[in-house]
Amino acid sequence: MSENDTPQEILKNNSSSLMVTTTAAAAAAAAIANTITDECKNVKMDHFNLKLHNSSIQNCHSAQFSHDIDFHLIKYNIPLRPKIKQIQYRINNEIIKLQNIFNELKTQDEELIKKLDISIKENNIQYSSLISSELNGIRKSIRAIWTSKIVLDTLHNQICSISSFKDLVEKLTPSLTVMKSIRSLLISHVRESDHDFKNILDLLCDVLFNAGQLGGYLINFKIANNTALDITDDAIFEAENKIKIEFLPIPKVIT
Repeated sequence: MSENDTPQEILKNNSSSLMVTTTAAAAAAAAIANTITDECKNVKMDHFNLKLHNSSIQNCHSAQFSHDIDFHLIKYNIPLRPKIKQIQYRINNEIIKLQNIFNELKTQDEELIKKLDISIKENNIQYSSLISSELNGIRKSIRAIWTSKIVLDTLHNQICSISSFKDLVEKLTPSLTVMKSIRSLLISHVRESDHDFKNILDLLCDVLFNAGQLGGYLINFKIANNTALDITDDAIFEAENKIKIEFLPIPKVIT
């Protein structure tokens, strides 16, 4: 994988690798499901209501899911609700971090634009070329960071709106592919985010396969990958528009 890979290329590459890893994970999940007690297997799906008491996006990471006792039916008494809340909390933290980095880069961009204008007027070609190159690198980082932030906003909102196990499986499956994509996209721009994204991915896998096995829902990766591509494409489009609207064009350096 190179730094010049586009988000779409990264997503397509990750989709094939995800199929391999999820097959093993599915087998492991199936083994866990077979040990669930008869009492757990007979619980009616009507009881598995994941609606939030507080659907506000801003307060979603601290919201409570109803019917908490139902989430204690998994082997080893590991409930889903705290894990889902932890996913919401961690995604929200990454959104805040990316927003802060974006703000810092935007300030740097504005300062460099001013320097470049002065350098061009002074006909300092060598210095102008250096600043122009630095600006292009910052714009590349800004594009990747804002694309990732939009994707995380979308995933956060979707997880906040989950209302059933079926809904949970359908919304979390594309999230796996999307998170792998933006993790790869960000690694050359915000290296410290890699560990945090890995933790989120681990939680997503755990929740997804436990919920899928408990609810008896098949995971359709073809539909999930198409949904993931749509989410990424929309984010790229929005990020490009933001840069066009909020950032000045980089002046051309005539050599």
